[in-house]
Amino acid sequence: MNNIKHEISKNGICIISLDRPPVNALSIDLLYELRKTFESINNNKDVRVTILKSNQKHFSAGADLKEKKIMSKNDADKALNNFNNCFNIIENHNTPVICLINGYCLGGGAELSLSCDIRVGSNDCIVGFPEVSIGIIPGAGGTQRLPRAIGTSGAKYWIYSARKFNAQEAMEYSFLNFITSNENLVEKGVSIANEILRNAPIAVNSAKSSIDKGFNKNIIDGLKIERENYNITLNTKDRDEALDAFINKRKPKWENE
Repeated sequence: MNNIKHEISKNGICIISLDRPPVNALSIDLLYELRKTFESINNNKDVRVTILKSNQKHFSAGADLKEKKIMSKNDADKALNNFNNCFNIIENHNTPVICLINGYCLGGGAELSLSCDIRVGSNDCIVGFPEVSIGIIPGAGGTQRLPRAIGTSGAKYWIYSARKFNAQEAMEYSFLNFITSNENLVEKGVSIANEILRNAPIAVNSAKSSIDKGFNKNIIDGLKIERENYNITLNTKDRDEALDAFINKRKPKWENE
């Protein structure tokens, strides 16, 4: 155990690190720890932005194939539930989640990154979905989240071909939102987090909820979801604080209330 490290800074950034040598293979234990870590901070008001990164040379080379090799079909089905439970928890996390990708980000590792809101890659990272080359398909959300991130045709090419894409290619497909050097990866992630931290926390979280819950709805239902989330922000102390700060030409002090 102890495959996951996490720390919370004074300004509200929680950094969660994958730390299972040598390539952060996604074992049952790692996924369990990761899910529990996200659950433990989900309602923590001290956490306003979450960064997911790797302490190893690679973000994640995917599922632990040594574990899979000795699994029965029933065990494999349970393991896939474990993947999906973990990734769903991350996708539905209350705060924005920024994923920092270094080295290999393959298969289950790429599916993990897709459960995050924003993806930043090092300029030497490699991303891909090799599943069809070993006789399966991406089964932990890849066939559903990848089309939503890069479009249906692009996702079909990525998955059908089992190709590995470099950082620039991944950026052109919109899989990555930013590219930076490996040395500046954490700094870039923190910089993006600080941009988010300047804004009202309940408003940011409500915007995330509105986007995520309304994305696959028809426009009428989507607008209802938007209104529900707008009304949440309308009745907050932070909205009153923002108006007072604007009138008095000062920076607002957010209370997350």
